[in-house]
Amino acid sequence: PGYIHAMNSAVDADLPQAQTIELQQVVGDDSQHVKSTTSEVFTVDEAIEACGYGWFQFKVCMFSGFIWVVDAMEIMVLSILAPLARCDYGLKPWEESLLTSVVFVGMILGFLVWGMVMDRHGRKKVLFVICVLVAVSALISAFAPNYAFLVVFRSIVGFGTAGAFQGVTYFVEFLPVKRRGYVLMLSSFFWTFGTMVEVLLALLLVGHYQLDWHWLLGFTAVPLFIDLLAFPFVPESPYYCISAGDVEKARKILERMAQSNGKVLPVGRLVSVSEKQRITNEGTAMQQHAGGSAETEMSSLVALETVHMDRYDKAELAPEELAESLDSRGQFKDLFSSRETATVTCLLWIVWIGAVVTYYGIVIFTTEILNIIKEQAANGSSDTLPCVGLIVFLSQWTGILIASVSDAAPAPSEQNCTKLDTSDYVHLLWTASAEFPAVALTVVVIEKFGRRKTAAVEFLLAAGFFFLMFICPLREEVLMVFVFGARGTLTGASQVIFIYTPEAYPTAIRSLGLGAAGFMGHIGSIVTPFMAEVLVRTSIHGTEGTYAAFCLVCAVCTILLPIETRGRPLQESLKN
Repeated sequence: PGYIHAMNSAVDADLPQAQTIELQQVVGDDSQHVKSTTSEVFTVDEAIEACGYGWFQFKVCMFSGFIWVVDAMEIMVLSILAPLARCDYGLKPWEESLLTSVVFVGMILGFLVWGMVMDRHGRKKVLFVICVLVAVSALISAFAPNYAFLVVFRSIVGFGTAGAFQGVTYFVEFLPVKRRGYVLMLSSFFWTFGTMVEVLLALLLVGHYQLDWHWLLGFTAVPLFIDLLAFPFVPESPYYCISAGDVEKARKILERMAQSNGKVLPVGRLVSVSEKQRITNEGTAMQQHAGGSAETEMSSLVALETVHMDRYDKAELAPEELAESLDSRGQFKDLFSSRETATVTCLLWIVWIGAVVTYYGIVIFTTEILNIIKEQAANGSSDTLPCVGLIVFLSQWTGILIASVSDAAPAPSEQNCTKLDTSDYVHLLWTASAEFPAVALTVVVIEKFGRRKTAAVEFLLAAGFFFLMFICPLREEVLMVFVFGARGTLTGASQVIFIYTPEAYPTAIRSLGLGAAGFMGHIGSIVTPFMAEVLVRTSIHGTEGTYAAFCLVCAVCTILLPIETRGRPLQESLKN
C-alpha cells in the first residue's frame, strides 16, 4: 500500500490535473482490486460543437466568402468577354468558344493539383498562393495586346480559380454540425453577389461609359488584391493541424475560437478521433484485466499514462498515426479505399460533370440568346425564336463540331458584329438575380429534407425549365422567365452538391475529394462553350435538350449517393 500511495503522489504531483491517474488498491478478504480512471480527452469536432457558431465563424465566413465573390466574378466575366472579344478581334465561332474553354482547361488542372497540395501543406498558405496567382494573372490579362496573349493568361486565371473553390473546404472545417448546412448555403449568396457585381460592372463600364473589355477585366481583378490583406488575420484549419500532428497549434486555434465566441472548451486534452478511440479501448481492456495482481496492474497503468503523457508533452500523434497523416494524405487511391467511398466518388464525378456543364452553360447561353435576338432584330426578323424539329436537331448536333472549326465559318466584321447594349445587361442582371431566391429556398429545405433529396428535386425542376423552352414560337420575355427558373434551380442544386462533397470525405482526403470532383466536372465544361456559343446558333433547342438531359442524369445519380451528410460529423481519418 505504501508503494502504491507513493506512486500515486508522484504521478499527481508531476502531471496536469487533466492527466492524472487515480490508482486505488482495495485489500480485503484476500482479494485485490485495481480501478483506473483514464484522463479526460476531447476531439476537434467536440470542441467546435462546444464553441458553436459565433463571431469567430462570421469572420472566417467573410474571408472565404470574399474569395467566392471574386471567383464568381471571374467566371461570370466569361459570358461577357467572349462576345466583346469576338467583335474586337474578328474571331470565328470556334475561336470565341476557345477563349472560354481554355479557362475551363486551366480549372481542370487546378482542381487536381490544388486538392492534393492543400491536403499536404495546409489550407491557409495554399489559399494565399492561389489568390496571388489569380489576382496577378487576371490583372495582366487586362493588358492583353492580342488574342493569343489573352488566351494564355485567361487559362492561368482558370488554373488559379479552381483552387479558390477550396475555400469551402477551409470554411466547412470551422462549422458545428447543426448549423453547417444552413451556414454553407447562406454563404452561397457570396457567389450570387459576385455574379451580379460583374454584370453591374459591365453595365456601368461597357454599357454606360462605352469602355472596352480591357477595363472590365482590370476592375474585376481589383477585389482579390483587397482580400489578400486579410490573410494575416485568419487561422489555419484545426482539422488540418490535428491531421498533420500539430496538436498544440490546433488547440491554440480552438482556444481562440472559444474566446471569440464567449464559450469554454471541453475539459481535458485535445486528441484525434482515432486516438480517443484507442484510449477508450485501452481503458476498457484495463478494467477487464482487473483480476491480476496490483503491482502488475499499476505497472501497466503507469506505463500507459507515460506513453500518453509523452505524446501530450510533444504535442504530436502516435508514430503510426503521424505516418498516416504526413505520408498518406492526399493520395488518389484513397478515393476508392472502400466500396462506399468508391461509390460516392464515382457518382459525385457524374453529378459534378452535369452540374458544371449546365450551370456554366445557362450563364453563357443567356448572353448568346440575347445576341441572337438582337441580330434578328437588326436584320428585320421577328423577336421570336425559331422552332427546330427533333430530327433536324439531331442532324445538326452530330455535325456541329465539324462545322464550328471549318474555315467556312465566317468571322464577324465591324458592320455585322452586334454588341450587347444597356437593356441586354439589364436582362443579364435580372436572370443572375434568380440565384437569390433559389439559394434562400434551398437554405430552408436543405436541413429538413437532406442534401440528396434537395439537389435531386432541383435538378428535376431545372430539366423542366429547359423542356419548357421548347415551346414555339417563344418571345424574348417568356424565354427569360424560363432562363430565370433554370438558372435559379441549377444554382441551388450545384451549391448543395458543392457543400455535400467536402462533407462526404474525411480530413485526410477532403481537399483531394473536392478537387477530383471539380477536375471531372470541368472536363465536361470544355464542351460547354461550344454548346452555348456554337451549337446554339445552329440549333437553339438542341442546346436546351442537351442541358435537360444532363439535369435528368444528375437527379438520378444524386438520389443513388449512399451517404446523407445532414447532421453527420466531419470524419477525420480514413479509419473512421
